[in-house]
Amino acid sequence: MRIRRYPALISSLLDDPAASALRMLQACVRSTMSFWVDDRSGIHAGLPNQVPPAVEHLIVGTYGVGTPVADIEEDLRETRRERARSWITD
Repeated sequence: MRIRRYPALISSLLDDPAASALRMLQACVRSTMSFWVDDRSGIHAGLPNQVPPAVEHLIVGTYGVGTPVADIEEDLRETRRERARSWITD
């Protein structure tokens, strides 16, 4: 069994949201995890008490093993929409 060190890159905001949400939920098997998206669209996981202060404003959510995958997927879709708004100029 491989021990994952946190924070860890889990997925990408550019990947299919359903697949990313499932990977995020799988990361929560042993502990509640916080997830954030970096400036390159990478989705990272970390223990809630170990989230770097510099990324706190980028947090998508904090989830546990009982979180419905559909809720995580919707949070990812909302994060995508927010990012897309910043790409659109008037």
